[in-house]
Amino acid sequence: MKRQNGSVVFTYGVPLDGFPVRSVIREGLAAETLAHRHSCGQLLYPERGGALLEVNGRLVRLGPERAAWIPPDMPHAVLMERPYRYHSLYVDADFYSKSEFVVVLISPLLRELVVDARGWPKGSEASIQHHRKAQVIVDEIERAPGLDPGIHIPVDPRIAAICRALERDPSSRASLQSWAKEVGASEKTLQRVFREQTGLSFQQWRNFIKMTSALELHRRGRRLIDIAVELGFSTEGAYAQAFKKFYGYPPSQLRKPPI
Repeated sequence: MKRQNGSVVFTYGVPLDGFPVRSVIREGLAAETLAHRHSCGQLLYPERGGALLEVNGRLVRLGPERAAWIPPDMPHAVLMERPYRYHSLYVDADFYSKSEFVVVLISPLLRELVVDARGWPKGSEASIQHHRKAQVIVDEIERAPGLDPGIHIPVDPRIAAICRALERDPSSRASLQSWAKEVGASEKTLQRVFREQTGLSFQQWRNFIKMTSALELHRRGRRLIDIAVELGFSTEGAYAQAFKKFYGYPPSQLRKPPI
């Protein structure tokens, strides 16, 4: 256990049993893992549900079409939302040495290999075929298209606390005045610091969170009315109008994911 920037960071060792890749699957209704690190690399893939990842000074949303590569010894915290099922592939640092955190679009091949890895034998029981599959996994991580690495967390702890809370609950309608009382600052100060550290006003930042969250919900195949309610809009029409104003086209133009 170590402290980093005033926060406790736990260090976990993951036994790989002589094979360079180990698969761990977790599922449940909701879960949160505090800041921790591993001595090996980790590919985190949410097969079902959504994940909010705090890593490398950013808040990152993951869905079933995305995966995150977390290098060895990089502190990270994970919030799994709603019923979830996610895969962690722990990869020996000597087998794959990519040192940068990346969010990647998971290819059909990589997805199948990640799911397949849950049944691989351990240690000396692994065949040459399994070693080849492990090599294909890291090749697919390396060649996968990189995606937006998430939203930068402001340095000011008062603003950072608000940004984390809004990411966790985009439907929040708490005013800046309410947040000012919560974090112990004046409303005017918060508005000024918001602009200095994010380039946006509080209202713009909150709308940015809603709209980026909206895309993730659409990718999961959620209905328009359900997305509107989940993001705190009073009607489906109000949501559609806000979406079009932000992106320049209505949400109805988004292609539905394959069933």
